[in-house]
Amino acid sequence: MAEITGPVRVRFAPSPTGYLHIGGVRTALFNWLFAHHYGGQFILRLEDTDEKRFVQGAADDIMASLRWVGVDWDEGPDIGGPHAPYVQSQRKDLGIYQHHAEQLVASGHAYKCFVNAEEEEAMRAAWAAKGERPERFRFRGPERDWTPEQVAAAEASGRPYTIRLKVPLDGATSFSDLIRGGDRITINHADLYDLVLLKTSGMPTYHLAHLVDDHLMGITHVIRGEEWVPSAPYHILLYQAFGWELPIFAHVPNIMRQDGKGKLSKRKDDVSTNRFWERGYLPEAMFNYLALQGWSYDDKTEIMSRDEIVERFTIDRVLASPARWNPDKLKDMNGIYIRSMSAAEIADRIVPYLVQAGMISDPARPEDLSYVLQLVPLIHERLEELQQAPELLAFFFQAVPSYDPKLLIQKQMDAARTLDMLRAVHASFNTIETWTTAALEAELRTLVERFSVKPGQLFGAIRVAVSGRTVAPPLFDTLAVLGRERCMARVADAAAALE
Repeated sequence: MAEITGPVRVRFAPSPTGYLHIGGVRTALFNWLFAHHYGGQFILRLEDTDEKRFVQGAADDIMASLRWVGVDWDEGPDIGGPHAPYVQSQRKDLGIYQHHAEQLVASGHAYKCFVNAEEEEAMRAAWAAKGERPERFRFRGPERDWTPEQVAAAEASGRPYTIRLKVPLDGATSFSDLIRGGDRITINHADLYDLVLLKTSGMPTYHLAHLVDDHLMGITHVIRGEEWVPSAPYHILLYQAFGWELPIFAHVPNIMRQDGKGKLSKRKDDVSTNRFWERGYLPEAMFNYLALQGWSYDDKTEIMSRDEIVERFTIDRVLASPARWNPDKLKDMNGIYIRSMSAAEIADRIVPYLVQAGMISDPARPEDLSYVLQLVPLIHERLEELQQAPELLAFFFQAVPSYDPKLLIQKQMDAARTLDMLRAVHASFNTIETWTTAALEAELRTLVERFSVKPGQLFGAIRVAVSGRTVAPPLFDTLAVLGRERCMARVADAAAALE
């Protein structure tokens, strides 16, 4: 692979047709890493020429999702830049695409096509009637060979038209792809069709608009999903028709579903980026995980900081084979990042979830924040998603609604013995002088000896009594944080449930 020298200019150009897919963030991240590793700029551009699929608010979601992960831009719709505007509908209103489409018509590389949808369908039917395979149909407009007078007459009659690329009838187009080791990919022109560049509405298609913008914005490397490989020959032909220098292409691999059966899909998979921050994934973890979706530093290193990934990212380490989404691995990585953070940082990040659950006031009071900081060490090791915090901590804020005697009675115990132990626990709680973890443990271990039971038999009953659960944070720490008054009240309620 040829050496890459800066400065480079790359872009991410999503369509605002819905919430941003996490696979789109991965493509944006690769562009961002490329720009930061090799020195250069990363540009964000919104390609909103698909009027039928446009979704209000999607543009804001795209920008919020990228910034959440840590992908920012040097030029873009919200911050401007020397090539503004960065929204294609606005650029269309300036006549940029119309001008370039007409330039291609004037040079003979494109033509005005008056064939409507019904006529094109008739052409396809006639092709199939000859015994040809329908999927082998390649549109070639009769207007390719019209005289200027014929075109003028059709236009004067008011017939709507598209502008189509006049693909050569013979020969082939080749291009190189960085991610495929610089191998040349060759497509015969006979396998191509006359592509629509400008719709009857005057709105450009992706193929014309993105290419014109890439050239005018000085994009040096086009890093995009591999689904665009079949379209690349059309783009090469357009660059050649304009007489422009080609950018360098790199088509990144798709991200497959966990079972390997098809690509990650908005319809089938929970992959909208905003869902991950709602569930409490850390942007640092997501940045790290997405960088590994199709790229690796070596065969063992996975946990890397943002700066380490920037330093180590090279395009030759991006694989041509598809990546595979693994939500379990992502959750594990998120847990690793959570455990690496201080209690104060985690407390700050789980407060919004506790507010949303109605456990603390909005805005949180100083005493709320102090209490949450006490609770974090109890769940720090168990957190994999920040959204788990309200469920894990619920009993610290809310009374146990009811008790299931079957849960209170531990293995090889009965109701009577459990009731005796709970009454003794209640009495001992009242006598402990300093309500600390150490004092609680010492007192309760004395009761284990007194009743000649296994620690789990006593501690399990207490755990259910104070939390309503069989699984909860470490018992003595839990008791210390809950406080004497609440612990005694709950143990009394649990005992009453057994009477």
